[in-house]
Amino acid sequence: MEIVALDVATLCGWARGKPGDKCPATGSIRFVGPEGASDWAVGKNALTWFSQFLAPEPRPTMLVMEAVLPAEALRGETNRAARDRLVSLQAILAAVALCRGLFNIQTVPTQAVRKHFCGDRFAKKDDVVEVCRRLGWPITDHNAADACATWDYACALTDPMIGIRRSPMFRGVA
Repeated sequence: MEIVALDVATLCGWARGKPGDKCPATGSIRFVGPEGASDWAVGKNALTWFSQFLAPEPRPTMLVMEAVLPAEALRGETNRAARDRLVSLQAILAAVALCRGLFNIQTVPTQAVRKHFCGDRFAKKDDVVEVCRRLGWPITDHNAADACATWDYACALTDPMIGIRRSPMFRGVA
């Protein structure tokens, strides 16, 4: 089993690896081209990148993405157009996964990921970055860190012992 996790945004974080790996492969990719790129262009860039990302065999067996928060949860932090773009990007990325034969696609709540990874469901992006750095994971930015946390959460769902070892109570013991 190999899991790919995405923190979907116009600057999209990704993490890829097998449950039990010491560290996932990770990075981030910018889907926005020139200033003012249309939503269509952003979607095309996401489609092109993810199609190439999933092209080599063997392919991952699971795609996990942070769920898009309901519009009322984001009031004052973003606008409807930005949220609509995120929903569209998720749909595009899921469609590419399906076209590549990756049928196990899940979305997970951000607060559940942060509770698992940081021990606090209200943890901030900087907290996620700090945990990644303590683990020695080569993150490039908070988008990659969020993808790594989502990957780790998905690994714990597939192998509960991973979740126990990552728990703040046991962190660093095993």
